Amino acid sequence: MGFLALLPALLGAVGPILQKVLPDEGQRLQVQLGLQKALIDQQGDLSRAMAEVMKADAGSESPLARNARPITVIWALAMITWVGVVSPMIGLQVEVVAALKGVPAELWSLLTVGIGAYMLARSVDKAVPHMIGPKG
Repeated sequence: MGFLALLPALLGAVGPILQKVLPDEGQRLQVQLGLQKALIDQQGDLSRAMAEVMKADAGSESPLARNARPITVIWALAMITWVGVVSPMIGLQVEVVAALKGVPAELWSLLTVGIGAYMLARSVDKAVPHMIGPKG
C-alpha cells in the first residue's frame, strides 16, 4: 500500500496550491504527473529494498533471522483464531477483548506496520520477476 494509497489525497491537497503557483493548466498537469511518478518510483525503491532485506533474512545462518517473519505471521493467525473463534466458543470473548484493549496503541501500530511491510515485500518479491521477465 504505502505511498500509493496516499497519492489521491496528496495530489488533492497539492492541487489548489499548484493552481495558485502555476496558473497554466499544462504546466500544472506536468508537475502533478512528475510528483506522481516520483512517488511511484519511491514506492518501488522501498519495495525492492524490503524484498532484499527479506532475501537476506531468509538466507541468514541465524534461525531467528530466517524464521522471524513466518513466526510473526503464525502468531498473528493464532491470535485472530483465539480472539475470533476460540474465545467466543468457550465464553471468554469479553475477557479477551478487555485484555487486548490494555495493549498500547503504539504496539498495535508497530505490529500492523511490520506485518503490512512483510506482506508488501513478499508481494513485490513474487511480482517483480514476472514483471521484468526472464534474465538473459
